[in-house]
Amino acid sequence: MRKGFFVLGFLLVAGCSSPYASSTKIYVQQDNLEKALENANRWIAEDSTNAQAFLWRGIIYTRKDNYIKAADDFKKAFTLDSTYMDKAKFEKTVSIASQPLMPYEAVSIVFSNAASQLIHDGKYDEALPYLEYSIKINPNNTNAYLLLHAIYNAKGDTKKAKEYLIEAVKRDPNNYHAKLQLAVLYSYEGNKDEAEKLLKELIKAVESDTTADDKVKFEIYKEFAVLMFELEKYDEAIKYFNKAYNIKKDDYEVLANLGKAYAAKSDYDNAVKYLKEAYALKKDDHRILQSLAEVLSNKKKYKEALKYINEAIALKKDDPNLYRLRAKIYKAMGRKRNAAKDLKKAKQLEKKGK
Repeated sequence: MRKGFFVLGFLLVAGCSSPYASSTKIYVQQDNLEKALENANRWIAEDSTNAQAFLWRGIIYTRKDNYIKAADDFKKAFTLDSTYMDKAKFEKTVSIASQPLMPYEAVSIVFSNAASQLIHDGKYDEALPYLEYSIKINPNNTNAYLLLHAIYNAKGDTKKAKEYLIEAVKRDPNNYHAKLQLAVLYSYEGNKDEAEKLLKELIKAVESDTTADDKVKFEIYKEFAVLMFELEKYDEAIKYFNKAYNIKKDDYEVLANLGKAYAAKSDYDNAVKYLKEAYALKKDDHRILQSLAEVLSNKKKYKEALKYINEAIALKKDDPNLYRLRAKIYKAMGRKRNAAKDLKKAKQLEKKGK
């Protein structure tokens, strides 16, 4: 075993012009990244115009999960010698015993990972060049387009953001995440037909995909149910909110929306059931409290309705709609003076908000 190691070491040295080059590769092979980095730095110090040296240090930084430094080294190598942007030449150069340590397409992921780290820190303009390289290396890197979508959204350029999102779906029509984002965008823009079409395609895809993650299914069902609610297709909304609920029973938004969908069908018993479940999970959301008060008022349970609307007003003192609802409840209870006082307060807040 020891003899074989020295033979390999000899072969590596024989093929390299610098002792630091051969030692860098030996340490990479041994997965001794600190020693590999130390020798790669010496190799670059010895010859700062050697593209191979930067390629190998890029490999080391990739293995250390330092994607920004890795991307910078790959970029430097490609700047020094653009022929390394050829897949065959790249993989041959970063090979040991004819086995590439990294497929060329993975370099694209390194660049998009570097961009992702910068985006996380709010450094959007710094992230853009990394994504340009990512797409240049692999034009079908869907994640790069999604990151560009995120950057331009954050910068307020919604037109460009949408273009990159559409491109992501075009490059990979089976990317559930990208397609879902596009459907949500269409819905937000008011293009409900296109949103419904995409969401139905997604539902069909995930329900026939045995490997589809429950988290993805949950988000798709939830968004489709919201859309159906907005289109006043309450039976469909309830069906898909229930599908989402069966995957994740502790999502207060699904529970609250399920309650609202039942309320829209005048099924107040189910509405109260699910709204109270939502309230148990999220006691500080005035919208849930408002919905509960409305439903209980419709059930003529005014005392209980008053309890919840009082909690809502305590959380959101400047919402005129809450005072109008409480005025309605007070009026039904025969408390006309309280009702008049709340109506006056609602009008003051509305006037102030104009």
